[in-house]
Amino acid sequence: MRARRALEQGEGFVNFLTMTTLTFGTANHPFRAALPQRVLRRLPRYEPEVQARMAAAEAKAEERAALEAEAQAPTVRRRLPFTAQDLRDFLLAYTACFIAASAWLS
Repeated sequence: MRARRALEQGEGFVNFLTMTTLTFGTANHPFRAALPQRVLRRLPRYEPEVQARMAAAEAKAEERAALEAEAQAPTVRRRLPFTAQDLRDFLLAYTACFIAASAWLS
C-alpha cells in the first residue's frame, strides 16, 4: 500500500525491496496485492481430464498386475525370426559389398 500511495502522490522512486504490502497472503508486489482473491487462488497440479486418465491408467496397471500374479505360466523360449543360414547369407553379402566399395575407393 505504501508503494501505491507513493506512486499516486507522484514520487518518482519507490523502494520495492523494503515494501511490506500484506493485503492478501504474501503478495509483496503492488500489482499482486491489487488483484482479486479469485485470481490468486492455487491452481491444480494437473487438469481434471489428466487426473481422470492417470487414475484410469493406474487402475488398469493394478488390474494387469493382479492378473499376472494369478497366472504365472512358464515362460516359453521364443525362436528368433531368422535362421543361421539367413545370418550367413547376410554376412556374405555385407562382406562382398564392403570389399567392392573399398576396392572402388582405393
